[in-house]
Amino acid sequence: MNVDNLTNRWLAALGIGAVIFGLALFTLRVPVRTMIIFFAIGIPVVFLWLYADERSRKEKKEMEELGKIQQQQCICSVCKHEQAAVCLDQKCPCCIILKGDSIVGHSINPLQ
Repeated sequence: MNVDNLTNRWLAALGIGAVIFGLALFTLRVPVRTMIIFFAIGIPVVFLWLYADERSRKEKKEMEELGKIQQQQCICSVCKHEQAAVCLDQKCPCCIILKGDSIVGHSINPLQ
């Protein structure tokens, strides 16, 4: 659970709070229609929180991988850059690996 992000914290608090409040209404024997409202609000918010948490975790992982790629040395004999960051900025077709329009990696294979 990544609660570093303010959005994730609010979604977690609202979702779990609504579900717990619905359970508290159940123990107080409040009519079912009232409890269903809180469950109908709380459960989707919990799922939205889980989705937002997973998405932010993937973005953080992609940024870390991109940072590692940028620190690599470039030994390509075609573009002759020293750092992979320059290749990524200039989008050298000789040594970067693309998937669609996004950069996936940097090849340090001199026999490419």
